[in-house]
Amino acid sequence: MADIRAVVAEPALKKSAKEEALEAKMWDYVKARGGERLIRRILIANNGMAATKTIMSIRNWAYNTFGDERAIQFVVMATPEDLAANAEFIRRADEFVEVPGGSNANNYANVQLIVDLCISQNVDAVMVGWGHASENPKLGDLLKAKNAELGRDITFVGPQSEVMRILGDKIGA
Repeated sequence: MADIRAVVAEPALKKSAKEEALEAKMWDYVKARGGERLIRRILIANNGMAATKTIMSIRNWAYNTFGDERAIQFVVMATPEDLAANAEFIRRADEFVEVPGGSNANNYANVQLIVDLCISQNVDAVMVGWGHASENPKLGDLLKAKNAELGRDITFVGPQSEVMRILGDKIGA
């Protein structure tokens, strides 16, 4: 007798024809531009207007480009304070992960936490927006090291660490 769990679980693993067509369209877009990587799931490591504008802009682009505003999923970090405020960026996201509240050193500027969330939430990319960790070259360095260690390829959407170091030096820049 067949294991019923395997029979029941199998359909959930299959993509619908619509999902397969969307993914094919997205791959065509990536390859036509010389890309080798499809980004379907992004961690937004910011809050407030930075996170809201990022989600809104990418959803608008995805709709105009692929005809599906939900072609890319968003996971956002949310502090207890953000949750209590019923923050718009949380409502616009597909998922949220609760992170410690208080100072941004505990959450949105905590590069170790951000990298750990990239791994645990199985995202393809991380977007930090502006402020918080956006100008911290350690984030790119740590993500690159973790990618090498785990054989992952999580993309940092932003300037490379070397560029951040130069731009962080106001005299050198």
